[in-house]
Amino acid sequence: MKVKEVAVLFVEDEPFLRESMGAWLARTAGQVLCAENGEKAMEILAANKIDLLITDVRMPGMDGIALVKRVGKAELGPRMIIVTGFNDLSLQEARRLGIDAILEKPIDREELLRAMKNCLGDGDGDA
Repeated sequence: MKVKEVAVLFVEDEPFLRESMGAWLARTAGQVLCAENGEKAMEILAANKIDLLITDVRMPGMDGIALVKRVGKAELGPRMIIVTGFNDLSLQEARRLGIDAILEKPIDREELLRAMKNCLGDGDGDA
């Protein structure tokens, strides 16, 4: 699946980062939706087919870990990338939760694009 053909949900509580990354993702992916926390993300996931979930870990309300656990239980099916500025999660725990990649903040867009392509099996280099 090519990145430019997928629906992405970007979950981030910091408004500036959510808006700037949302705008960049909109130029990169097919469809981009944004949420400020896990509760809003669950509403979006329930109403839309999402192929890739990119979420921050630490957020007020439902955090990113709780979100990926709920997504896994609900079998909603998107691939998942976690973004964190902290050492919140071991690679083993992330794999157990179904997370495909862990990226550190500040977000490097090229690294994020590589992770997105890897998650989606878009290995031909064409975003």
